[in-house]
Amino acid sequence: PGGVLTRAGHTEAGCDLARLAGLEPAAVIVEILNEDGTMARRSDLELFAEEHGLKMGNIEDLIRFRIENEKTVRRMAECPFPTDFGEFRLVAYQELTGKKNVHLALVKGQIDPKIPVPVRVHLESTLCDVLLSNAECCGWPLRDAIHRISQEGMGVIVLLRMPNEAADLIKQIERIEFKPDYELGNREDGPPDRRVLGIGAQILADLSVSKMRLLSAPQRFHGLGGFGLEVVEYITE
Repeated sequence: PGGVLTRAGHTEAGCDLARLAGLEPAAVIVEILNEDGTMARRSDLELFAEEHGLKMGNIEDLIRFRIENEKTVRRMAECPFPTDFGEFRLVAYQELTGKKNVHLALVKGQIDPKIPVPVRVHLESTLCDVLLSNAECCGWPLRDAIHRISQEGMGVIVLLRMPNEAADLIKQIERIEFKPDYELGNREDGPPDRRVLGIGAQILADLSVSKMRLLSAPQRFHGLGGFGLEVVEYITE
């Protein structure tokens, strides 16, 4: 559900292209190899497409086209939100597809799309965020992220809420070293990898974020430019 606006993958792109053409949202995915057996990269595919008279696009362009015409999240409500680290603005968003989860954004200060904005995109975890575990797999604690954004005087924290299934939570607790449900990979809808952050990207774009100073270890994101977003710096501590 949501296609490339939820997960920037080739599977979703194939189905989206068929749907946009008014056809059944289904596609056959093939991997093109070079003569030496290595996977064909963009430059190789451009030559292949020219040789065989094929049209060629990329996922980022597809995301950009869809964003201009539709969204998969909607801003629902907002209010002033006092915290231990000062006043924020709390904004609630709801997915329009799938399980229609509600996600939250804490906004500090006035967001200017021309200025790099400190940003934290945080996947909710009951054991990490509610019970305040300091296990290594919890990563950057949410409370610390709120404190850091407050010190910066401006920024956004997006809290992606993936409610725990009962069985997932029990399995986490049964493990000697628990891992958040999105690392277990046994959810009904699959493990939300980095490409799933299309929901968070739409929320950031709606909040006028463009250039980001991301509170995160350096990592690769797929199709981020399609949402009009750019990571200009990683804040690791």
